[in-house]
Amino acid sequence: MNWGRVKAIASRKFSSIRRDKRMFVFIVIMPAIQILLFGFAIGASPTDLEVITVGEHPVIDKLADSENLLISESNDLDDARAKVEAGEAWAVIEAENNSLIVHLDASNQQIMQTIMGEIRSALEETAPALPLEMAEPIHGEENPEFIDFLAPGIMVLVCFMFSVILTTMAFVGERNDGTLDRLFAAGVRPSEVLLGHLGAFSIILVGQVSVVIAIAVGVFDIPMEGSLILLFALGLLLGWAAMCLGLFLSTKAKSEFQAMQLVMPILFPVLLLSGILWPVEALPIILREISMVLPTTWASEAFRSIMMRGWGLSSPVIWQAFLVVFVFGILMLVAATKSLKVRS
Repeated sequence: MNWGRVKAIASRKFSSIRRDKRMFVFIVIMPAIQILLFGFAIGASPTDLEVITVGEHPVIDKLADSENLLISESNDLDDARAKVEAGEAWAVIEAENNSLIVHLDASNQQIMQTIMGEIRSALEETAPALPLEMAEPIHGEENPEFIDFLAPGIMVLVCFMFSVILTTMAFVGERNDGTLDRLFAAGVRPSEVLLGHLGAFSIILVGQVSVVIAIAVGVFDIPMEGSLILLFALGLLLGWAAMCLGLFLSTKAKSEFQAMQLVMPILFPVLLLSGILWPVEALPIILREISMVLPTTWASEAFRSIMMRGWGLSSPVIWQAFLVVFVFGILMLVAATKSLKVRS
């Protein structure tokens, strides 16, 4: 073996990587960003959680000092529970007959545990002997499992991720084998090419979303309190928006490898900042604002609300998710059309 030739080849390859700015960012910068996002996004306690108190007790006074809870008072238990049912608060703490009764929205396990942790901490400091009772959850199950929180987010991730990857790779492949050039030479417009691809991929998307929902509900027995049709419609819309994003990314890539370089930096923020693995309420303020730009953040909360809370289109959480995802898809489709015109 000639080590001189090995050294020359290694030196040439390193020089080419160093000159390729996209490759440098992909290899060096992206891992650093990803590990930072992971550290900031996972494991922190949710903050600014709206909690309503009914009645008076020293424990409730102590909870007012909590850094994680935002306490408001009410004189009407039914009205307070109605606010939790409508999504305006996460819990009602009722002080009655020398006991505390907690009425929870149990659709988010981490938020539920944070609220209960704050209550138990306040009890230990003010009234350790005071009985603590759990009322039947307003939303969710009495003993929720982590998969009940995780599954809706993972469903969103699967619908989004595979639609982006499939569309991006397929479109770049057609450009490389000359199919697009032949279509443009025949007078086909870029918008017609994109809509044709969306039509074909949409057939695959129907099967993909159906399988995802069927496995989640049928195999893993994830609670399904709302409309399956509504959940299916939102999954299709999210997949369609992801395909539009994939088409846009594909217009910026010259090869399948470049396409993956563009896709990967998007998938990690989607995974970590959309409330899929951990509640958005636990993110630092800056990252929380960024997360609200992602359509997957809205879709994750809507999926969870449909499945765990049984909400329908009358809920702002649901119709706003449909609106945000639709607008995102339209913007990506317009951007892809304009970008493809330039390349043609």
